[in-house]
Amino acid sequence: MKSRSTFLAYLICAFVACPGYFAVAQNGSSTSWRSLFNGKDLSGWETYLRPSEAAADQKPIGLNQDPHGVFTVEDGMLRVSGQDWGGVFTKESFSNYHLRFQVKFGKKKWPPRENVVADGGLLFHCSPPYDFGSTCWMRSIELQIQETDIGDYHNVGAGIPMIPLAKSHDDADEVDQYTPSAPLQLTKNRVFRSGNFESTSDNWTTGELVARGADAVFIVNGFVVNRVYNIYRQDLHQQTTRGQIQFQSEGAEHYLKNIEVRPIVFHPTGVPKLVANKPSIELARNGSQTLEITNQGGDVELIAAELIGKNLEQFRVKLPVFPLVLKAGQKLSIPISTKGDTLTNDPVVLRLETVLGPVEDFSVTLKVNSVTASIK
Repeated sequence: MKSRSTFLAYLICAFVACPGYFAVAQNGSSTSWRSLFNGKDLSGWETYLRPSEAAADQKPIGLNQDPHGVFTVEDGMLRVSGQDWGGVFTKESFSNYHLRFQVKFGKKKWPPRENVVADGGLLFHCSPPYDFGSTCWMRSIELQIQETDIGDYHNVGAGIPMIPLAKSHDDADEVDQYTPSAPLQLTKNRVFRSGNFESTSDNWTTGELVARGADAVFIVNGFVVNRVYNIYRQDLHQQTTRGQIQFQSEGAEHYLKNIEVRPIVFHPTGVPKLVANKPSIELARNGSQTLEITNQGGDVELIAAELIGKNLEQFRVKLPVFPLVLKAGQKLSIPISTKGDTLTNDPVVLRLETVLGPVEDFSVTLKVNSVTASIK
């Protein structure tokens, strides 16, 4: 068996020299969605809970005991009260899958997190023990579900991945941020998502996870916001590629619905060739244009878009409903406009995503007119 360092050297070389390495084929299709939550009860799920540190009663709770009704079903939704800490998790384990769900935060918060942003999380590739993380979560990788931070990466012990990241700032704090153009780095530290694409607080946000082997892609409202590669357990000398799915209770009320999964199929039938009507779009303040994309190759299923660069949120990109199949000869229209009062002329690259990775040889650069950007 090759050493970890040798394996990583090969992996990095493949990533740098062959961008298509992580996008094995561009039209990998998937089968039908399967619901994991029936909207009536918790069939197919189990729970594990403990009291919060602030609770007066510190008596252990444990497996499939929920005395305070932390996980209940209301009007077809899964309500997570947040009172006790822990999770609700699938009995089934999964690998090579595409998961999607919708989340909306409620009003109730519990000590000791009553004065901070509402928090939850999606844990994947979960494995026992049930109390590995913070004495209430399974060993796993986390797609953060927290107000204004949905899509951050956290590590709960399922292995250490590689992430392309660079230093950035969250208010006055220096943080690691997912940056597609940056070098891959091994990290078990929090990695912030590329941008905030969440819905307003009174609307549902759609989260998605593409778990492909030991790699994963985090998607929020149709935008790729984070990627992790080669999740690796050093103690086992192997990649982490499968596990249960768990949603956290972490001090804040929130609601989940439309929790669905489908397997990823790795059998290409053709190669798409997406061609834009222009290689770049330059917008004035309050300006808008429509990007027209034609598929001159084989059929392709698109599941998301990605914006790459600084100041992503100054562009409003109106995405179609994903996933969608763009057949040979078909066109796709994407309206793009500027938003906000402070604009910069930093270029932002738009690309499109399949379940197997970015569409190869396709990108469009978005710019703000330099005169417009200089006006404050």
